[in-house]
This record gives sequence, C-alpha cells and structure tokens, in this order.
Amino acid sequence: MNTPALYAAVDLGSNSFHLVIMKSDGHSLQSVDCKRQLVRLAAGVDISTGRLNRDTKTRALRCLAQFSNTLKNLPDVQVTAVGTSAFRQLSGDPQFIKRAESTLGQPIRILSGEDEAHYIYRGVSQGQPDQDRRFVLDIGGGSTELIVGQGRKPEVVASLELGCVTLTSRFLDHDRLDLKHLAECEAYVDEQITAIKPRFDGHDWTDVMGSSGSIKAVSWALSNLGLTKDGSISRAQLDRLHPVLTQADSQQQLSQLLELNPRRVAVFAAGYIILHRVFHAFDIDTMRLSFKAIREGLIDEMIRDELMTQPIISSESQT
Repeated sequence: MNTPALYAAVDLGSNSFHLVIMKSDGHSLQSVDCKRQLVRLAAGVDISTGRLNRDTKTRALRCLAQFSNTLKNLPDVQVTAVGTSAFRQLSGDPQFIKRAESTLGQPIRILSGEDEAHYIYRGVSQGQPDQDRRFVLDIGGGSTELIVGQGRKPEVVASLELGCVTLTSRFLDHDRLDLKHLAECEAYVDEQITAIKPRFDGHDWTDVMGSSGSIKAVSWALSNLGLTKDGSISRAQLDRLHPVLTQADSQQQLSQLLELNPRRVAVFAAGYIILHRVFHAFDIDTMRLSFKAIREGLIDEMIRDELMTQPIISSESQT
C-alpha cells in the first residue's frame, strides 16, 4: 500500500501560523514536528479596504518561507494548507494570497467559518469516546467556533467573528484595563453569542472541551494563581479571575501577576472575556482542555481520503 509516510497541515490563523507534521500508524496520529510563529495577521488587516499592511505581509511571508523550507526537506509528505478568519477578510488583497501560495509552495484553501468549525470538532474528537455528546469551543485570533456533536459527528456549529486579536484592537488596546473597557467588550460579545444561541436549543452534551491558545492561556493563568490544579476550567474560577484583569497598572504588571508571556498577555483579556461569556451563556460548569484542534482534523481528513482511494485487492487478483 503506497501511502504517504508523513502528513503536514499548515494552519494560517489570525493570530499564529502553525505547521504540524504527523504520521499515522493506521489507528492514531503521532506528532513528528510542530512549528508556530506569532504573525498577528488579523491585526494587520484594514477592514475598510480588505488589504494587509506592509509589516504584517513581511512577517507572514517570512514565516511561510520557513515553513516551505521545512516541507522541502521531508520525503513523501502530503500537505494541506488553510487560511481562516483573517484570510476571509482579505477580499481586497488577492495579490498577497497569490504571493503566500507561491512562497509556501502550496495552494491555500480559505475556509468558511462553518468549515473551520467542522475541522476543529473533527480534530478535538480524535481519541474521544464515540458515545459521548460534547460541546467544543475554539477561540482564535479572529473568530470563535462553537460546536455540539456526538462522537466524531458535529450536529450544530456556529462561527462568530470574535477573536482575541480583533476584540483587543477594537475594545482593549490599552496598557491599563478598567471596568469600562471590559464592560464594553463583554456587552458586544454577549450580543454576538445571543444571536446564535437559539440554534443550539434542543442539543445537550455531557462533556465540554476547549481548544486554542487563548483557552490554554486562561488555564495556565488559573494554575499560576493557584485556582486550578488539574488544568480544567470552572465557571467559579473564571469569575474569580475577572477582577485580576483590572488590578494591574500595566500589561507588564499583568504579565507578572498571571506569569504569562507578555505577547500572550497582550490579547489575554479578550480571549478570557469570550470564554467567560460563553460559560455563562451556555450554563457551563467545567471545561477540560483539548490539545488537538483544526490541524489534527485536517490531517485526519487527508488520511481517510487516502485510504478511500486505495484500490481494493480481491482474493482472486492475488491468485
């Protein structure tokens, strides 16, 4: 059976670009390599023109060139590359997308929000019990995906144009946060969640899982503050974290309080607010972390498509 030895997924997110390389033993995926670079693509998009500024283009293309060099050194690798929320905003910059594809050496599929949600659920559900009904949340730099399904099959999905980078730019781009800043951002997030919440009516779940850097950062902050020991996130813990955001006199001090990288702290409050408001809107008590997400979903699709195209060798043809 001539199947590729390696599979690679390039996830061009609104905050970070990721290259994940994995191999499959036919039953599970095993990580080979993972590269991540903070590009902040969403912050460089001019919403009025749909164009990307020069500095962000430079960062993005430099990262894609590095990814391309890594892929060129791998034998028999099958690659898929996707762009998510920020790429959906680049309607006025088709030349950049062409340059990005040329630099990477791969075509880039621009996913719709719902397609993104399906791949996230597919990735998070790997290795999870098929009988479980789960609620999955992913908070990205430019969008947030919510999915409810059973086993590996999503039943209802929603993609909101709410992300830690875009919300920070709009509401929280201040060195010191105050209650007014937070309240304005929370009101906007609540409004967006209220608009899609009815589609989840009648869908229940027994498990809640969160993926993405924003949710992991909240978990790390809770752990560093002594509020959680197992990495899980509860609504009570999130409520206790809220006043900490306004206690710091600067982003640097907040970074020290939470013991987080300053680059992560720059968009931490926005990610926290999305997570906090989803917990309250959907009456969630506890969430556990997933270390799988869209990239594993993309690779899972490649493997299964490859298996489906393999010729079936009958017993007669072997005689």
